[in-house]
This record gives sequence, structure tokens and C-alpha cells, in this order.
Amino acid sequence: MAEFFTVEHFRSFFELFSDPVWVVNRDLRLVYLNPAAMAKFGCKADNALGKRCHQALFENHGRCPFCSFEEVFAGREARVSNFTLLDTDGRNHVYALSHYPCAGYLGVVDYVVAVCVDKTEAADLFSEISRLQGLAAMGEYSAELSHEIRNPLNSIAIQMSLLQKMAGRLDSETAASFLRVVEVVRAESDRLNTLAGDFLKMQKSRCLRLEDCNPFVEVAGVAELLAEEARRVRIDIRLSFEGEGPCLRADRDKLRQAFMNLMKNAVEALSESETADAFLEIKGYYDDRLVSLSFADNGPGIPFSRQARIFDLFYTTKTCGTGIGLHLCRDIIRAHDGEISFVSDDQGTVFKVVLPVGANP
Repeated sequence: MAEFFTVEHFRSFFELFSDPVWVVNRDLRLVYLNPAAMAKFGCKADNALGKRCHQALFENHGRCPFCSFEEVFAGREARVSNFTLLDTDGRNHVYALSHYPCAGYLGVVDYVVAVCVDKTEAADLFSEISRLQGLAAMGEYSAELSHEIRNPLNSIAIQMSLLQKMAGRLDSETAASFLRVVEVVRAESDRLNTLAGDFLKMQKSRCLRLEDCNPFVEVAGVAELLAEEARRVRIDIRLSFEGEGPCLRADRDKLRQAFMNLMKNAVEALSESETADAFLEIKGYYDDRLVSLSFADNGPGIPFSRQARIFDLFYTTKTCGTGIGLHLCRDIIRAHDGEISFVSDDQGTVFKVVLPVGANP
């Protein structure tokens, strides 16, 4: 058994380590570095051996602040310390430096082995988990806040109605000025109420109640709801479906909500731009695996500089938009294991929704 514990056996063992390993004597001078340590610190054994480790490896004139060598020599117990170091990639890396005592036959620690492990990925993961936990807590609080905000908003709306009636007692000029203020407050109150309602919908966007439904039928139903509004602003909604449509296991209400957002966005964009011969053309087709729906309009398109952000929460190009609609659409479609994408130029915009056939989210 004694032959097993030779210098060469230990050396061959450390040579295979992917983490830097070095050994120092009681004078803190290097007696061994493995290839990973030489690569990490950019040094060669011939130049480093015999030098104190803080000089050869870390280019420090004095003992490193994270060094535990002397404590290990004195206490004969392993120690671990963590430190950060600006690495060659320009990032601060987090390292765990473990010191292990090597005692001789008399129990005296003659050498200490140092093993340096890069913990940056684990630290980043922990940081990301902490960040997501914080966001989740903020989301829960925001949902409760959105719910509570609606109560005073309803009271404001009632008070505005009362003030509107009181304006009848004033002379016409004063009443007109008074009513303008009332309308501003009412409009802003309605916008905030809509924002709170949309936020609550977004919170529930991934909680699905699955049932059999036909996406072509749901799109046609939403188009019928918007038909009068579209006619009023002279927009032609065209429907073109391939066959009767597939049967999906999906949340009917949430799909209708996503389709409504896409179609209302198109109608509002066409109306605001006053596009001549405006139309919204919706096509649907499917095969054994996927159902595809396209929503194409001939509006002014989405400016290229804004295209990268249109799915971002609270980002909107509309004067009175909340910036939740498209973010909500994407959440709903992805909750059904589908995808939503778009292309846009000055000739119009096409949104495409793809949903799996026969998949149960």
C-alpha cells in the first residue's frame, strides 16, 4: 500500500484535473502546478516553482487577502474561501479556493494543496434565480395592486358622471370649460382602468382551460364582432380559410382574446393612417401537424426602428395604447405551444400565428 502514495501517483492524479491545482511548502513557495494552473495563470513551471505563490500566480507583493495557507498549516484543517478576479475575458469571475493540508508521518503539515474552481456560472445562475424570484414577487404584488386600483377608478367615474350633471346648472361658457376638465379626467381614468384590466388578463394568460375548438371559427367570430367598427372607418375585413378547420385542444376564450388584439391593432393602425382602400385579410390553412393563421393589412407598416420592441411589455406606438396587447398575444400563443411572428414594411404588416394540431399544452 505504501507504494501507492508516491509523488508520481499524486502528480498523475492532479495532471488530469481541469481546475487549477498548486502545492506550496511551509514557506508558501510553489513546489507543484498542474497544467490547468499554468494555463490559467499564464506561467511555466520552470519560472514559477520556488517562488511564493502570491508573486508567481497573482503578481502580489504581499499575501493575497483570500489566502488561507498559513491558517491551514497551523490548524491542520481544510479551508475554503471565495474571491472575485478580473479574468482575461474582461469579466469578474467568482472562484472557490480550497486549501487541503498534507501531513507527514508525524502529523506535521508539510505541504498544502490549493484547488481553484470557477463558480461564475453557478453564481450567475443563483443571481438569475434571485432576480426571477424578485420579479415573481413583484408580479404578484402588481396583480393585487391592479385589482385594488380599479375600485377607486370606478368611484372616480361615478363622480365624473355627477359633475357632468351638475354642469347643467352653469351658464353655457362656464359649463363648456367645466366639461372639458371632466372629460380629460374621465378619459385618463378609463385609460388607467383599461391598463389595470389588461394587466390582470396578462397575469392569467398562461393558465389555460382546455376544450375542443376550431381556430377558424373563433377568428370568424371575432371578425364578426369587429365588422361594424371596421365598416364605420371603411376597412374591409376579408376571410379565407382552407377547409373547415382543425379541432384543437385549446383555451377558446384566450385564443379569441389573442385574435381580437391582433385584429383591433390592424383596424386601429389602418384607421389612424387613413389608408385608402384599407383591408385586413385573414387566411387560415393547416396540415396534420400545424395550423397557420395570417393577419395581413395594407397599412403604413411598423417602422424598422420599432420592430424589435413591439412584443415588449408596456411598449406601444399608439397615442392611447397600453403596450400590453401584443405581449399578451405572444404569451397566449406560446402557452398553447405555438409561435407568433411578423413581417412589416411600408406596404403593410403581416402577423403569422402557428399552433400545433393535436397537441395538449
